[in-house]
Amino acid sequence: MLEEPTSLRIADPGVRALFTESARFQSWLDVEAALARAQAELGIIPEAAAREIVRKARLEALDLDTVREGLARTGHPLVPLVWALDRACEGDAGGYVHWGATTQNVTQTGQLLQVRRAHRIFLGQLARILTILADLAERTRDVLLPGRTHGQHAVPATFGFKVGGVRFY
Repeated sequence: MLEEPTSLRIADPGVRALFTESARFQSWLDVEAALARAQAELGIIPEAAAREIVRKARLEALDLDTVREGLARTGHPLVPLVWALDRACEGDAGGYVHWGATTQNVTQTGQLLQVRRAHRIFLGQLARILTILADLAERTRDVLLPGRTHGQHAVPATFGFKVGGVRFY
């Protein structure tokens, strides 16, 4: 069974890996960790609690089978993960997990982290494409072809000129 229904629609394996269930859970844990750090800096939660939350905000520290069972039982996308992080934390730190946050705060910020990570991959791919196009434009700068305007032939151009004029909007 596919982990995500869109997994076959995303061609790049690096981008595809960013949108799996595990990656989504980890992005939410990253938000919970960042929230705890910020709250500790502001004196909202104890520094020791924040350190423990950050230490345990990793998929490897949680019982994911219990999280998945909780998802099936509650139908809530985040609460079972928050409960698992709470249980994983030692001392009273678990009581500060998700302190003052809403589901939307965490899930939407987590989605933005996933999109930002994908954007970095896209920028790398775009840089490679532009390098290839620049090389192609240089190699074909003298290859003549008919220019086109209004759907018909116009003054001659070169293939290199056409390739060099590619724009990404």
